Formats: sequence, C-alpha cells, structure tokens
Amino acid sequence: MTAPAAHNHRKEPTGVLRLLLRPPVRGLLTLALLARTTAAVLPITLLLALAQAHGYARAAAVGGGYTLVLALCAPLRGRLLDRYGAHRMLTLMGAATAVLLGLVACSVEFRWPWWTTLPLVIAATLSSPPLNAALRSSWRTLATDEAQLKAVHSADSILEEAGFVLAPLTAGATVLWLGPRHAYEAAAAAFVSVIAFYLAAARRHQLGTRRPAMAGPPPSTASSRRYHRWLGPLVIPGMISILLPLLVMGAVFGGTGILVPAYTQHQNATTWLGPLLAAISIGGVIGGTLYATLDWKSGLWHKYRLLTLGSTLPTTLLFLARPIWLLALLLLLAGLFVTPLFINAFLLIDATATDDTRNEANTWVGATTDIANGIMAVTIGTLAEHQRWDTALLTLTLCAAAGAAGTLLAPTDRTAARAANGTEPDPAGTFPMAAGLPGQSADELAETEAGGVPAPVEAPRP
Repeated sequence: MTAPAAHNHRKEPTGVLRLLLRPPVRGLLTLALLARTTAAVLPITLLLALAQAHGYARAAAVGGGYTLVLALCAPLRGRLLDRYGAHRMLTLMGAATAVLLGLVACSVEFRWPWWTTLPLVIAATLSSPPLNAALRSSWRTLATDEAQLKAVHSADSILEEAGFVLAPLTAGATVLWLGPRHAYEAAAAAFVSVIAFYLAAARRHQLGTRRPAMAGPPPSTASSRRYHRWLGPLVIPGMISILLPLLVMGAVFGGTGILVPAYTQHQNATTWLGPLLAAISIGGVIGGTLYATLDWKSGLWHKYRLLTLGSTLPTTLLFLARPIWLLALLLLLAGLFVTPLFINAFLLIDATATDDTRNEANTWVGATTDIANGIMAVTIGTLAEHQRWDTALLTLTLCAAAGAAGTLLAPTDRTAARAANGTEPDPAGTFPMAAGLPGQSADELAETEAGGVPAPVEAPRP
C-alpha cells in the first residue's frame, strides 16, 4: 500500500519540473525576467542621463515622481485589466507606452528642459502595462494542482529577485558602453520589445481571457456596492492581512536602501556598498530556492505568519548594526525570507481573489511595498542628511518590531483562512471544495482542514 504513494511522491517533482521547462511556462518566465530587468534598468539610466544634462537634483525630482506614480497608480492599472479585459487593455497600454517612451527618449537625446521630461515620464508610467500582475494572474490557468502552482509562483518570484541583481549590473555595463543617453534609449527599446513579445505570447496561448466566474451574491446595500466598486479587492476577507506584512517589509527595506549608501560613504567604506545593497536580493534568491524545494506541510496562513516573523526578527536588531559587517549579516538573514513571503502572498491572493479582481489584487502587492518604501526612504534620507545614524537605525528597528508584534497579536481571519485553504468553495469557481476531492486520502483531508491547501483536480483552461 505504501509503494504507490512513494512512487507518486517521486514523480511529483518530475511533473513540476516538466511544467517549468515546457511551453508556455518556460517562455513566460523568460519574459518575466526580461520585463522586470528592463523595467528596473529604465529608472537607473534615466537618472544618469538627466543628471548629465540637468544635474542630480532635477534628475532626482523626475525619478521621485516616476516612483511615486508607479506605486500609487498600480492598482488602478490592474483594475483596468479586470474591468475591460486583460489582452485588450495591455495592447492599448503597450502602444501608448511605446509612443510616450519614444518621446522621453527624444527629450533625453535632444536635452529638452527637465520640466518637459517630467510629465512625459509620468504619462509613460501611468500607461505602462502591469505585466507582473498579468503574468501572475495567468499561472493559475496553467497549473493543474497546488504543487505546480507553488512551483511556478516560486520560480517567478526567484527570477524577480534575480532581476533586481541583474538590473544594476546591466545598467552599469550599458552606460559604460553607450553612455547615459544612449543607454536609456536602448533600455526603452528593450522594454517595448518585451511588451510586444508578451502580447504575442498572451494571444497565442489565450492568456487573460475572461472566464465566467461565480462571484457570490452581490452586495445588499448601496453602501456595500459603493465600497466594492471603489475598494475593489481590498474588501476581500483577509486581503488587508496579506498586505500588512508587505507594508512593514517595504518600510524596512526602503529605509535601508537609503541608509546603506549614505552610511558607507560616511564610514569611508564604499567597497561595502555593492555587497550591502545586494545582500537582501542574494538572501531572497537563496531563500526562495530553498522554499521552492522544501515540502513544508502547513497551511498558507500559518506559513505566512512564520515567514513574516522570519523577515522582521533579524531587522529588530538593526539598532545594534553600527558595524558594517553586522548590518550586512542582518540584511542577508532578513532577505532569506523575502522571496518566500512574496510567494506565499501571491498564493494567498490566488486562493482568495475572484476573477473580476485578480489583476488588481496582484498589483496591490507591489504597490503596498513601494508606497511604504517611498515614505520610509524620505524619512531615513532626512536623518542621514543630518548624520543621525542611531536614530535612523532605531526607526527601522521600531518598524520591524511593530511588524513582528502585529503578526503575533493579530487574530487569524478564519473566513479568509477557510477560503484560502479550500474548505469553502472558491469564489472564482476554479478550485474545488476540500471535502470529497477525488483521490484525496483521509490524511490529506485532515491536513487540509488543519490549514493546508487542497490540490485541485484540474484547473480549467481559458
């Protein structure tokens, strides 16, 4: 009786690996890496190109406007995809972005006044298609069970973290080879090309096609309907619980992103700049790989709490991190949990969001971290300017401590946990109920009811 089970257990990794290496998942993962890398190269090369022509103060003003608009408007762009159709809106937004990025490249090449470049950059950001959300919303249509869904989200998040390592290296090499102005133009052309390739792949594999969804009963009052219309996925039970750890993580790592360059310069230790900035991403790649390969038998919500503690506890010691080696160690340890935390967040959103809010729900993950990142970057930047290093480290410590305390004290949202763990019908109608799954053993069912995620029989294709 035990031999078939062992045989199935041995075959499962093979099936997961086959999914990652076969079309269309292999091509989509490649496009994801290219999209994130080129998108991250754009602001670096734009900053250097504008600084060459107008100085760093004005270049930073343009870069700051780009980042703020990107964070605040990401959910709006995701809502457009949900409301009017992903493929249609991605095509329109991609065409608009190509035109606007061309105008930005002209403004850089011909050195237009910086205040004319700023609105063009903001307009290009507003129209930029949310490829990350569109890609992550497509994974559930390509995976046939929970193991495959975890594997493809894990590979996606690991590649995203790898993109953050590749982007500055690519930007630096391109600037050295072509110069700042031509480097930005090349990055813009590469990004537009990636958008075109993704649109071709999405049309070929019918990704983003709207499926009929069982969205549940409509809100009973006009007030409820208004909240649902304006707040979108934020009204989904458990959505706030998913986003709060990301808010804390964005604040801590946004602050360290400003603290590290300023502090290494103050300590005359610029050789530590690269390793310190890369420490979180290196830890993320290692942690994401380990998380993807480990068979952790626990519910998504339970794992999410533990991963949140793992990412916040090392940063609660930042107030001691005046030695640079200790700062690097703490950032590396915290980074080990960053990619697993993102993987779990996307899996929870995939299990709780309905099809009519799925793209917008995925955009809230990046928007939450970016908004907190920007706010804390301004705070830590002000403290660093006055060389208040102890206060800056203590501020980051308090943010991490608040996140850890909130994770320990916050009550579990049982409604969201039941929906995410499959003990109630999935609102989108994709995954079946936990009870009565064909081929599910009594032990598997007991694990599911204790907080696991049931393996769907087969996800419907678009």
